[in-house]
This record gives sequence, C-alpha cells and structure tokens, in this order.
Amino acid sequence: MLAELEIVPIGTNSASLSAHLAEVARLIDQSGLDYRVGPMGTVVEGDWDRIMLVAKQCHHALLQVADRVMTTIRIDDRTDKPGLGRIVQKVQSLEARLGKPLKR
Repeated sequence: MLAELEIVPIGTNSASLSAHLAEVARLIDQSGLDYRVGPMGTVVEGDWDRIMLVAKQCHHALLQVADRVMTTIRIDDRTDKPGLGRIVQKVQSLEARLGKPLKR
C-alpha cells in the first residue's frame, strides 16, 4: 500500500512550516517504512496498520505545537500487485513509457 501524507499545523507563529515538518520527517524516518519526501507531502509504503500508526504519531506530534492540525491521507491500495517496492516501480513504469527519466 502507498499513502501520501500531508500534515499541516495551523496557527503557528510563523508562515514557515519546515521546523514543525522536520519532526514529522523524523517520525516517518524512524518508522522503518520506505518513503519519499515531496514538496507538498510524503509518500510512504507499507501495510495499513503501520501507515496509520505513523500518520497518527505525526498528527499528534504537531498537536503539541499547534491548536489545530489538518491531516490528509491519499491511499493507493492494490491487491493485484502485492508486496513492497511500488513506491519506486510506479515512477520507473512512467519513465519507461516516456523513454526518459523524470525530474526528482
């Protein structure tokens, strides 16, 4: 399963979120899940329970620094292609169809 997590603290003292999102990145990294950080969210790969646990941990961590946190989770769950590695395979498949590497 792939899931994209977007976790945003609302009502902090700064327009910059990087200090708060560094804690989210640390928690995701410590989870042991494979992940890719993007400019608008982070994609993680794993099973339902582990993904939901890390999403909950990240959400609650930001509640320690903000009165409000908005968490958006987008899930891509395939039963016809079980196993891990889709976080890389999806991009490789697109690059193969285009015949060239994509910017990363």
